[in-house]
Amino acid sequence: MNKLCLTASLCLFIGSFATAQVINYNNSIRIGIDYISLDAPDDLGIRYGLRYARHFANDRIVVAGSLGYLSIKNRRQVANNFYFEGRPRQRITADLTALYDILRSTRHAFRLGGGLSVWYRSDEILREARSVPGQNGQPAGIEIVSEKANETNVGFHLVAEYEYLIGSRTSLGAQVGMANLDKAGISSFAGINVGYRF
Repeated sequence: MNKLCLTASLCLFIGSFATAQVINYNNSIRIGIDYISLDAPDDLGIRYGLRYARHFANDRIVVAGSLGYLSIKNRRQVANNFYFEGRPRQRITADLTALYDILRSTRHAFRLGGGLSVWYRSDEILREARSVPGQNGQPAGIEIVSEKANETNVGFHLVAEYEYLIGSRTSLGAQVGMANLDKAGISSFAGINVGYRF
């Protein structure tokens, strides 16, 4: 009797698992983090992101829209024992991406793609620091010249991502890429994410 119950339970488990693999979900959402550079390798920070995607052609083609937010402390050394501390550098990012999966696998996906990027930036960038002369030729201090920017930049991005499907709905992934955003410069990024299909 115990063997019969065990065999029946095993058959139900395998049957439900096999059925779960056949179900095709055309939508997905994911949350993740990216380690990202801001127009130069000396300003690096974490961007938090949310993405919605629509899957086409048996999951070979994906069209995705994503939003992200980044805020890092703006701190650069100007001279010995002196630091320029401007307001935090911030980004609100929006990307529209088309991706193509080059693998023919139900569990693994390696996608390449790119698309449109619209990023809002809030920056305070150091342009010049010069010594101000005082009496007897001794420096009286340092004069700081900074440039503030509050603007929306439009550009493009390229991305490569790997995704591993756990079960039928949950995925783990990683991505690398770059975005070219006109005045905001080129930013590169690498990150990880967790997703859910529905």
